[in-house]
Order: sequence, then C-alpha cells, then structure tokens
Amino acid sequence: MTTTTIPTDPLPLTTANAVWAVEQACRAPSLHNTQPWRFTFGGNRFDLYADTSRALAITDPDARELVLSCGAALYNLRVALRKLGYHGTATLLPDRSNPRLLASVAVSESIPASAAERREYAALLRRHTHRGPFEPRALTPELAARLQQAADEEIGQLIYVHDPGQRRRVLQLARAAVRGQQADQRVAAELAAWTPPPEAPRRDGVPASAYSSDPPVSPDDLPPRDFDQSRGFGRLVAHDATPGTLAVLATGSDLQPDWLRAGQALERVLLTAAEQWAFAALHSPITEVSNLRSELRRELCTSAHPQILLRFGYAPDATATPRRPVNDVLELR
Repeated sequence: MTTTTIPTDPLPLTTANAVWAVEQACRAPSLHNTQPWRFTFGGNRFDLYADTSRALAITDPDARELVLSCGAALYNLRVALRKLGYHGTATLLPDRSNPRLLASVAVSESIPASAAERREYAALLRRHTHRGPFEPRALTPELAARLQQAADEEIGQLIYVHDPGQRRRVLQLARAAVRGQQADQRVAAELAAWTPPPEAPRRDGVPASAYSSDPPVSPDDLPPRDFDQSRGFGRLVAHDATPGTLAVLATGSDLQPDWLRAGQALERVLLTAAEQWAFAALHSPITEVSNLRSELRRELCTSAHPQILLRFGYAPDATATPRRPVNDVLELR
C-alpha cells in the first residue's frame, strides 16, 4: 500500500479556483431555473446564502424548494473542490441570527481527486433535467441500488414506486397537482415570469428550447408543467413519452436542515445516474400542494417526508439550461 503525504504547508485556494468552483456549483438544478443562491469567498471559506429576491412566493411559499436548490449547489461545490484536490467541510445553518446564511464551507488542502471523484465531476458536467423521451429500457438493478445508496450517504431516502397500483395512484396525485396549479392564476403568472420568449437574452428561467408548445400526455407518465401556457414559445420537439422509473426523494424530518440535506442528496443521486447516462425528469408540483404531498406520504406508507418526485431513464446528452454569470452570484471578500 502506498502512502500519500499531505504537504505540511497547505496551499490556500486561489481566487481563480474559487471562482471556478462556484461556476461548477451553479450548475445545480433549481425550480424554474431561478438559481436562488449567492456565495461569498474569503479566508479559505465559502458562505452560501439564499437569494430570496428569486423566491417563488406562490409556488414555494415556505422556500422549501429554494433551500433544496441551494443544497444541490452546495453538493456541487463539494465535488468541485475535490476535483481541485481540496476538501470542503460544510456546516449547515451556522448563524441562527442570519437565516439566509444556509451553509459555511471551510476549505482545506487534501489528497488529489480519486478516479471515482473525477468521474463524478465529469457527470456533473453532463447532468441536466430531462424533458424529452427516455430510451425504452429500465434502469439496471445495479444502478437503482447505487442511486439509493447515494441518497443514503447524504441522509436522504430514495423510495421507488414499483407496484402498478401504487404507481397509478401516484400518477393520479401528480395530475391533480398540475391541474390545481393550472387553475391558479397566481401560479400561472409566476410561471410566465420565469419562461421568457425564445429571443430573450436572459441567463435564468426555463428557455423555450427546454419545453414543447404541445407536450404529449401519456396515461403512464408524469404530466409536465405547462411552461408554454398557449403562447407558442416552446421549441422542444414533442415525442411520445416513455415511462421511466418512478422514485420519491424523502427525508426523515421536514425542517430547513433537512431541505438542505435533501438538495445534497438529490444532486448526489443525479450525478450518480449521469455517470451511467441516466437522467431524471423532476416533478415538484405534487410536493408543492400540501394536501397532495400528505397523500403521497400516505400512499408510500412511510413516516419520511417526500421532497420531490423523479422519473429516471437512459437518454443521450442534452443542452444545459443557461446559467447566470458568476459575477452575479459570487462576492469576493
């Protein structure tokens, strides 16, 4: 066995590397691609803040999904630091007097990234929220087990929906959630604000290339959000939907630290899937409607709290949604 010696005079993270690491962190998914995070860096420490100016007050009144998105960005930051040969030690909610400060990450020099860590970073580059068809094959049992392990390692639970009757009931709840939100003009207005026209130069929101103006609906598939809202913006070519593997990401409790852990678990699961060219369609309406979220919990026969519903499948790579310039989200101290 070879022994790796860590330098006795550790090198601080350079400003250029800190900027690069935050760029990778910002590849995380977020509701309507709002990218509701803000970072500061100085003294070999990152602080992660919730950018509440990007909150969705109607769709996400408790900011649960905002915090979950920030948790996903936090996990990406950890992956990026390991790619650089550093280690990030995260402390969640370090200052009770400042609820917008979600995490502090102390950076220390470590051993070079392992082959597995480099593969995980490569998966970070290709991860995307999938909105097109999947290949007509199920996840391998090995990958399904690895996804559950990935969630476990971030103190989350990935619960598969395999039973046909249970699947049918979950899909019914998901459709009810979408119908209820479509009937709410406040939700529709909020969604319209984050789905700009195709020619808009914005670096946030859901681009028209990511959805169809007339998406197909399958009785055995999750219903998509109506991003287009009959405006004819959608540019994604519609395909017949292919049922994927349904799963629910859940946590043991349902407080702000749990939402942060759920975000980290979500991103770890998504990167583990992307290593094998599997991706996920994220469905959050069912967990945005409180009574339907409770119904989902009862249907799963679990004491855990559902955080998001996912549909997994194999698919080719796809263009990532736009990201804000790093100068908009990072302050150097």
